[in-house]
Formats: sequence, structure tokens, C-alpha cells
Amino acid sequence: MNNDPDLGYNPVLTREGAGISAVNCRLPAWSADQVAAEAFYRAAIECHNDSWRPALAAFGITLTPPSLWSGARGADYTGACGANATGREAFYCPANREIVMPYDTMKPITGYGVGYALAVLSHEYGHHLQQITGIMPAFQARVAALDYADPAVDLLNRRLELQAWCFSGMFYGTNTGRGSITPDLTEQADDNNGGAGDRPGERRFHGTSENVTNWFAWGQHPSLDPNAAVEPSMYECNPWAARDAGWLE
Repeated sequence: MNNDPDLGYNPVLTREGAGISAVNCRLPAWSADQVAAEAFYRAAIECHNDSWRPALAAFGITLTPPSLWSGARGADYTGACGANATGREAFYCPANREIVMPYDTMKPITGYGVGYALAVLSHEYGHHLQQITGIMPAFQARVAALDYADPAVDLLNRRLELQAWCFSGMFYGTNTGRGSITPDLTEQADDNNGGAGDRPGERRFHGTSENVTNWFAWGQHPSLDPNAAVEPSMYECNPWAARDAGWLE
């Protein structure tokens, strides 16, 4: 898929060094209630919008922000994607470009710290980026052409998910230490993602937790040398072109 014009060779993945903008993100204080959580999520989405908008504009893409559903109970969600069939705490609905973060399903995660919630939202925002750049529609077309039981569907899903974590890593790699994105929040995101891979009983759609961590870290600093002077880049967030199968498990 490294020469696929919609996936591995999507224009946003072909220009080396194409990063995103640093922003002074200001997030409201967190408190454990639905109204405060929604305010926090909306502010975080705005920070992501501001960071990604100029980068996408350089490719002729107008960033249309995602909508947000963060009601009190996930069971009350009646959006375009219907009920959450995966059992995950949050998800992205490409049909209406909506990030879904129910308060009740997110509450156990937010109990560990606000950085854990921010990590989840940032990952779902990565899926929104895939939608507006054409990667998500291309992925859906590939899956629709296969037998759903085909292991190739699992690999396509893992590539999609791992790329979203890499895009999330770019946001942290560009903005950690600025405004509300403190090193502590980024450390919490690292910790959250270290357990965000495929869970027992799930189909292999997300990747191992090790690879979730790997791609998130690669988005932040795309080099195996921790001291290398490199910047986050969309070119590096390309699991569709990854040649090392170990990074796609």
C-alpha cells in the first residue's frame, strides 16, 4: 500500500518534514462532572484545530472541525453511527465527523488523571484527520471489498488505528511544554497508550499496546536516536508504507 494514492501515498504523507503548528493551548480546569468534562473536551478540540489547520491548508485542505458528543450516558447516544459496537470508552463516527466521549464510559479513565482523557480525545481526533484527508474513506472502501472475516481486514484496521496514535503523538511532540500541555499531561498520555492496544477477546483491530506506544512516540520524535534533532512530521506517520511487519502487530 506504499504506492496507494489514497493510503500510503496520500499527498499529506508524501512531503518530508511537513509538521504542525505549535499553539499555546489553554484548557479549563478539570472536575469530575459531565458539564466540566465537555468544556474540557471542546477546548482540547480547539487546540488540535489550531495546531493542525495551517498544516492541512498547505495541502489545500480546509480543516472542518469535528463535532462532539459527550453526554452523560453512552446508552443515550443516537448519532449517525448508532451504538458503540466495540465496547470501547470513546470512538469516532466518520458518518457525521463526530467524536463520541460519553461521560459514564470515560469516567474510569479520567479517574487516573486528566491526561488520560486528553490522550483518548487526541487519538479520536487523529481519526478525524484521516477522514478529512481521504484516508478513512479509502480505508472503508478497501474493507468493503473484502470478506469481513479476512485477516487482511484486521491488518487494515491496525494500520488505521496506529496512524491515529501517531498523529496524536505529533500534537504532543509539537506542543508539550506550551500552555496547558504540560510534560505531566504527556506522561499520562504515554501511560494511557501503554494499555490501549488490543484487549483479551477483541479482534486484532488496534495493535499491541507496545506498538500503540511505539507509533505514539514516533509521532512525537521520529527517530530511533532520542538525541536526534528531528521534528514531528506527517510523512513519518505512515503505517500503510511500513516495511517492518513487527510494527504492525
